[in-house]
Amino acid sequence: MRSRPALGTHLTFEELLKRIVVGSWPELVHADEGFARNWLDDYLRQVIEVDIPGMGHRRNPSNLARLLESLGRGVGQAVKLSELAKDVGGESGPIAHETLTGYLDALDRLKLTDHSPAWRPHMRSRTRLRTAPVRYFVDPSLAAAALNIGTTELRADPLATGFHFEALVVRDLRIYSQLHRGQVDSWRDANGSEVDAIVTARDNKWAAFEIKLNPRDVDAAAAALLRFAANVDTARHKEPACLGVITSTGAGGRREDGVHVIPIGTLGP
Repeated sequence: MRSRPALGTHLTFEELLKRIVVGSWPELVHADEGFARNWLDDYLRQVIEVDIPGMGHRRNPSNLARLLESLGRGVGQAVKLSELAKDVGGESGPIAHETLTGYLDALDRLKLTDHSPAWRPHMRSRTRLRTAPVRYFVDPSLAAAALNIGTTELRADPLATGFHFEALVVRDLRIYSQLHRGQVDSWRDANGSEVDAIVTARDNKWAAFEIKLNPRDVDAAAAALLRFAANVDTARHKEPACLGVITSTGAGGRREDGVHVIPIGTLGP
């Protein structure tokens, strides 16, 4: 991945919110937000009422809709299966583990979800690493559609928008990393430290990225990346090919500490 020195992004904040809601579907490339939201609503209804039941799963539209909503609320987070089961079951209590995993498997087979597995490198510290995957839809617009939110709601909730922005960036990283036969993982330890995206390639090269909606968070994110990289056993994993903070807007370039600042509009393979 690269950033160009002092290169700004062409995307406004409003355009960025629209890209989260509309997504990257070929049918919606030039669509307005209203049309896109209707299209995505119809698509998820098809998934709930036709596609998943057609795969042999017992039809329960309410449970499936609640599962999609729960995954939408938990996007960019390592949500446990037990928490999903409670959300889906609602007042009736958690749904059965087998039912939940069947639904999740169906979403995976339909290519609607694309989670980030836990990267478990050799570390210099003995802190226990988390193993749960971080959950994402294959496109950020699916989470927005499942929650029935648009740009107005995103604008009013910066905290939630940060997670949806992370989903947008992770989608792009997955696409660009394919050119390097790479994959996108996540990293978390038991002390609460985390790195949003670790891109690993087949030649054992790796890069680490923090994703921050607000450019004012770049300094703290860069410091966290440097602490993380210093704790990776580079005798086994090599030095990182890149440490980068991907943000919404502003100018891109390489800082004096070596960390790249990458506005999403300048992100590329």
